[in-house]
Amino acid sequence: MFMFIPIICGVKNWDSPYNTDPRYTGLYCPNCHNLSVEPVKRREFFQIWFIPIVPIYWGKQIRCSICNWRQDFKTDEELNKVVNEQQHIKQNMNMHY
Repeated sequence: MFMFIPIICGVKNWDSPYNTDPRYTGLYCPNCHNLSVEPVKRREFFQIWFIPIVPIYWGKQIRCSICNWRQDFKTDEELNKVVNEQQHIKQNMNMHY
């Protein structure tokens, strides 16, 4: 007798907030031009039967919650550099409106 047991597999992402400091929220997205980028800790796993088996990615990223654009960063210095650049972008946007 032949039994067919489907194997369900895929990739699962777990994003959690990296830092809840208000200066890290509402950053400018270069893809969709909204102020919706925030830093996240991201873990991505290959899973079988909804059980995470193999880690594919483990790190820190800035992510747009609207268009899902992402960029990696390694240290807090890199994140602070992005935040400082973003302050200049926000000032220029306020001047135009």
